[in-house]
Amino acid sequence: MLGIAVKQKLRILLKPVKVPKVRVNPAQEELREFTKRPRIQDVAALVNVSLGTVSAVLNGNGRVSEKTRQRVQAAIDQLGYRPDLYASNLARRETRLIGVVVSNLQNPFFAETAQALEEEAALHGYQISLMATNFAPEQHRAAIEHLLKARIAGLAVMTSEQDEASRQLVIQSGVPAVFLDGSKAEANASVVHVDSRRGMQAAVEHLLQLGHRDLLFVRNSQNGGSHPLLSHKLRDRGFAAAIRLGKVTGIMTSVVDFDGPGADAGERAIASIYGKTYFSAVIAITDTVAMGVYRGLQARNVRIPADVSVVGFDNISFSRFLSPPLTTVDVPRKELSRLTVEALLRKGHARVLSLSTSLVLRDSTAVPARETNPGGIEM
Repeated sequence: MLGIAVKQKLRILLKPVKVPKVRVNPAQEELREFTKRPRIQDVAALVNVSLGTVSAVLNGNGRVSEKTRQRVQAAIDQLGYRPDLYASNLARRETRLIGVVVSNLQNPFFAETAQALEEEAALHGYQISLMATNFAPEQHRAAIEHLLKARIAGLAVMTSEQDEASRQLVIQSGVPAVFLDGSKAEANASVVHVDSRRGMQAAVEHLLQLGHRDLLFVRNSQNGGSHPLLSHKLRDRGFAAAIRLGKVTGIMTSVVDFDGPGADAGERAIASIYGKTYFSAVIAITDTVAMGVYRGLQARNVRIPADVSVVGFDNISFSRFLSPPLTTVDVPRKELSRLTVEALLRKGHARVLSLSTSLVLRDSTAVPARETNPGGIEM
């Protein structure tokens, strides 16, 4: 009996013990991975040079022989070393970072502008830090404050909306800045003026020359139109100037304005006016609005341009892939980025820079066909 009791105790003692699983904190894992990353000290030790020599190779300055530069670069490649840009900014007065603020990253115009700025900055050995305002004044200010704290070399404010409080923050900081379509240049703040008025005027004149007299202008205000975007104001003025100076009689214009995402606004505009007002051509205030106009018209079996011509504005990348390809006003993003980055890096007196626009003719406009029924109105 005693032997059986001993065996039972042994079974209990020898029973496998379940070890509880330890949950790994993702933040700790990330920190552990970060500490494993090669440092600038590792590069210097591998090549047996000073930290200053490695830094000079990374920044492309200082007196370093070609042979040493190649050895350092080979060590960088071998270790997979990548400099911490923000740490570098804190360690020196001259930074290699440009702040970029745009209105909205869902809008292709701003996304393409940011990409063009990134490519232009890279040509000069700079990188960008990008933030969006989503057309909100409080987000506008928060973005400016965040970037100024990052000790940037310059700031490109490529927004349609303007915020005076944010502008004053930039001026007081002394950081070189460029504003898109700002009111004036002063202190450290330059301005790039896009000739949106002349661009819109050219678009309307094109339609008038084709023979269109019944025009629908589809706008896309933000916040219910209570604070019109500056670029849209300029386009409004261009539309009005073309009508006033057109020297043709019998022009009838209708204006529909919806806020919200551009494509949604364009589609809702057509839904709201179709069958109520006659029009043979639509001028959309942006290409994204034009995309919604396309959908609204085609859903009602309206042919573009046989029944209704359509013109957009911005010449974003997808405009040429619409069916039919969209006639639009080109705002050259590469030239915009070149002017902006050069103004930031020159660090001289504030300047006013001008950027021309041009009309790109594609297949969405044609002579109006009077026998058709544009706008859903009996003729």
